[in-house]
Amino acid sequence: MANSGAIALPHSSGTVNTADADRQAIERFLAGDASAFEELYHRYQPYVYNVVNGIVQNAEDARDVTQDVFLHVYDSLSRFRGGSTFSTWLYRVAVNAAITYVRKERRHPQIPLDALREFRADIDAEPEQQATRAETQQAVQEMLAQLPDQQRAVLVLRYFQELSLEEIAEVMNCSVAAVKVRLHRARNSFRRLFEKRHPQEDGEI
Repeated sequence: MANSGAIALPHSSGTVNTADADRQAIERFLAGDASAFEELYHRYQPYVYNVVNGIVQNAEDARDVTQDVFLHVYDSLSRFRGGSTFSTWLYRVAVNAAITYVRKERRHPQIPLDALREFRADIDAEPEQQATRAETQQAVQEMLAQLPDQQRAVLVLRYFQELSLEEIAEVMNCSVAAVKVRLHRARNSFRRLFEKRHPQEDGEI
């Protein structure tokens, strides 16, 4: 499924892969080379922006949150211990910052109609034939708004950002089994909200 908000990690270049290049840049930065942080910024800024914008769904807000993410990274890079790759750590910071912003501003991410169709198919549901794109997206916004933050986040990561279960586990700092449980509960919660909103005689979506 094509998705403009999908994540694209930087690719390896030459004989030095991205993880090694990141590690070298971090070492240079911690040794006092300010240009090393600029290198990391230019390598990952588009990536972080795509992640953040995929959650907050507002270009101006996404730019602000992206800047906040890099300010946080600048201030805390000395505490990065390398337990994961820099890109995974940065992604976790970006997702947490975006979710915190959405929660603070009481905004809820917009799910593209194609992603909604895939999600509903995944819970054995067919799209409403009479629903317009605007009506469908508005309905999803209202239903997502009623979900707990963690359930909303896991749905956004899975069906909008298109992350694998393993990637979600890294970002949310939990096991794959825990992700499966959260996703199962979130889908059931969404299903109940959908059935309440669109009751049918046979009780099926």
